Amino acid sequence: MSPRKVLLLGVLLIVPVLVYLFLKVFGTNHYSLRTYMPVVEDTGEAMVRNGDTIFHQVPDFKLTSQTGKTITQQDLTGKIYVANFFFASCKDVCKKMSNNLLEVQEAFAREPRVKIVSYTVDPERDSVAVLNKYAQTYGADANTWYFLTGPKEQIYHLAQEGYKLPAMQAPSLIPDFIHSEKLLLIDEAKHIRGIYNGTDPEDVERLITEIKVLLQENKQHVN
Repeated sequence: MSPRKVLLLGVLLIVPVLVYLFLKVFGTNHYSLRTYMPVVEDTGEAMVRNGDTIFHQVPDFKLTSQTGKTITQQDLTGKIYVANFFFASCKDVCKKMSNNLLEVQEAFAREPRVKIVSYTVDPERDSVAVLNKYAQTYGADANTWYFLTGPKEQIYHLAQEGYKLPAMQAPSLIPDFIHSEKLLLIDEAKHIRGIYNGTDPEDVERLITEIKVLLQENKQHVN
């Protein structure tokens, strides 16, 4: 074999190795989502333990889904999830949020690590049967998307203290409720990793992208 052919063969053999090494070193996505809501001490400084900032965690809860199943934080162990607050008789904002959350469900239909948790702020009227009908209207997969009801005090406390979002009954003769249109992305450690406008399709696209980033981040931690 001529020296030219030997050189050409050597180049052909080494190129795949160089490509692999390049991707191995430079091809990893090092972008990471920020963590929201550091725990603040009385001094106003963020609380630190072993050199790491301590961040707020969503507390445990025990509520009932649209299928009548009891759902707690244990059902979300090892998962990341999107949380929001709504009520079934809401005519505008909630419909937009639910339609956009359907996009999230479809984007991760084959990813069991992603869940959606929608809490009603009108539990006195949003029974299991009402939530089940509402879920069916949006094609919600009961194994992926939980619509939760339960004691009003627990839900409002969870919204205000757990997710740091407003939730209350409006002072009027006609039952109406004040709640946020925000969607929150929660990681496996129950930390808030993203906040999005649930009525804005572009912001929901950003949510879908950042769920993928978080999934990849978790995969890298496991490896």
